[in-house]
Order: sequence, then structure tokens, then C-alpha cells
Amino acid sequence: MKAILNKCEKADFDYISSVLDSYFSLTDDKELKRLLSVSEADPAAMKSMIALMDKQIRYYASSDVAYLTRLVFSDEPGVSADELVQDVCDKLKVNIKMGGSVEAKLERLVAATVEKELSSKSPEDLAKAFEKMGIAETKRELIMQHLKANGKVAILPIVMEILGPKITLGIIETIIVTLIAQIIGREAAKQLIKELLKRNPWINALGPILWLLSGTWLAIDLQGPAFRKTIPITLYLGIVALRDGTVDASDAAS
Repeated sequence: MKAILNKCEKADFDYISSVLDSYFSLTDDKELKRLLSVSEADPAAMKSMIALMDKQIRYYASSDVAYLTRLVFSDEPGVSADELVQDVCDKLKVNIKMGGSVEAKLERLVAATVEKELSSKSPEDLAKAFEKMGIAETKRELIMQHLKANGKVAILPIVMEILGPKITLGIIETIIVTLIAQIIGREAAKQLIKELLKRNPWINALGPILWLLSGTWLAIDLQGPAFRKTIPITLYLGIVALRDGTVDASDAAS
């Protein structure tokens, strides 16, 4: 996870640190907070903070017993980044190609999660959701016409083609942040929502609701202690991964 953590900004680190914080774990939260407080002015502290953050993320993807066992016999006691991404995919019930870099896997995870959400809605519900977000009527009509003409197809590539990468990334962020808010609580996600709207000023502020999640997520138990940390962080890092490149939306249908 270090490569993608290196792309994070201060607000990203603040969020990840807040999710990792726990009184009941084998992690060094106090040291992480100390490093975070000085990391902007100290490159060495930044490097140490990223290493510790990476270690803590992978710790939460492992049971305490397994972690302690690996700690005795290995320099890398936490699960691998690949295992972490696969575990989150399994929990969210999405399938992605597992080849390539961790960054590529994170991008695919986010794209597949968003595709699952979009495909669970009817064209009419999608039109209403896009309208609330501030998508122009002409663009909404193009998307709906394409969906009605082609039946059940991957939606994200269509959205990308019609709206372009910038708006599509805003939609992806909105859906992912809303899902994260469902897991960690809307109060805890306030700063995330603030940063989302700052990066995407075209999105209409919808009061307490950014995106009305479909019932497809209600059947998934996202409340396990570890998954309350690993899923929000992994999805968020997927958003970070997408910021500096074009979304390969075709992977969402894989």
C-alpha cells in the first residue's frame, strides 16, 4: 500500500489516521498521530508515517493471533496488500481482475463497486440520481437512451463516454464516499464529504444525502470490527488511485 499512500495529501492522511485509530489493537496510534503532525515539514517523518500506516492497514486485515504468529516468524506480520484487496472484494461481493499493481487493483475495486451500485438501479432511478447531482438534462437523456437501447450493459463506460473522466470521477467519489459514510457513520464522514464537494464543486449539495444507495448493500454485513476499517480505507485509497489517471471503467465489468 506504500505506493498509493505516497500519493495521498494531508486531508487523505487525516482521514485514514482517524479510521485506523483504536484503543483495542496492537497498533501504535500515538506514534502515527505524532508522525502525522510533523510529516508535512519533515520528509523523514513522512516516510516513517507511510510505513507505519501501511503496517497498520495490513494489521487490521489480519487476526491478532495470525498477526502475532507472523510477527515472530516474519518481518511482514500483516497480510499482503493483494490479500487485503481480495478480502474486500469478497466482502463487497464484487469481482475484479487480480493481475497488475496494487494501485490497478484498487482502481478496479472502486470501479466494480460503483458499477454494482449503478447497475442495481433502474434507468429512471439513475436519471433522478444524476439530476440531483447536477448532471445536465441533455447528458442524462443521452445516458438513458443508451441504456434503454442496449439493455443490461456495463453502465460506467457509458457514463465515462458521455460525461468524460472528470465528471465520472466525481460520480465515483460520490457513490464511494456515501458507502463509506454508511459504514463509519455520517458524522465521522463529514470531512470526507467536505473534501468531495471541494474537489467537485459542480455536485449539488444534497443536505444529509449525497447518493441514495440501493438495497443491494443492505444484505452485506459491513459492520465487522476489522471491515469497518479495511473497507473504508481500501475504497478510499481506490479513489486516490483514480485521481491522477483516467478511469479504466471497462474493468468494472470483469
